[in-house]
Amino acid sequence: MEKAQVLLEAFNRGLKEVGKWFGWLAEKIANFWNDKVVPKWQEAVDWMSKHLNVFGAPWLCFSQAAQWREHVGSPVSARSGLATKGQLDVDTTWKGSAAQSYVDRLGQQEKAIGGVSTQFAEVIATSLVKVGAGIIVWWVGVVAAIAALIIFHIVAAAAAATVVGAPATPPSALAGWITFISALLVGTAALVALSINAKSDLDGVKNKLSDYPEGAWPTFG
Repeated sequence: MEKAQVLLEAFNRGLKEVGKWFGWLAEKIANFWNDKVVPKWQEAVDWMSKHLNVFGAPWLCFSQAAQWREHVGSPVSARSGLATKGQLDVDTTWKGSAAQSYVDRLGQQEKAIGGVSTQFAEVIATSLVKVGAGIIVWWVGVVAAIAALIIFHIVAAAAAATVVGAPATPPSALAGWITFISALLVGTAALVALSINAKSDLDGVKNKLSDYPEGAWPTFG
């Protein structure tokens, strides 16, 4: 929001410089800018100050996704093969019914260990990436909206100053606000869609527990 204020002040300084050379034209531009553009600009800045701070930082989502993959998914996945028949000392050193029962359960243990990576860590990481991407799309929409608003209002100011009897709110100013709102809506829709998709993936994890009898880690009993 500070940058928006700086931009507004810079434009006002520019008008003063123009006024030294173009007199009445600069005065008309300045009047339109101060009476029409500045109040609307302030409304937009106030709205953004209130709402933009509720959206998070995408890099934190990407960082957490990497943490899930690096510190949970990868280490567990590397160990899933350890619970495979033929890979353990019990295959040759332990005999009898208890040993056989143990070996029979190894398959369940292997699936459960592998599921930590494929069913949980990877799904959570992917969901975090989706939300991070949604935040980026939203912010791109905000930047595009602000840029369009500035450009259209500058055009509107010029039009109002050079056309006798120009309407109080030129079409270009209205177009600027329409573009501003449209860009915000598009960005918000993308963020909401990706967030809903991520939530659906996470909800699906709870329903895919075939490798975990009754939602718990398989036992050797």
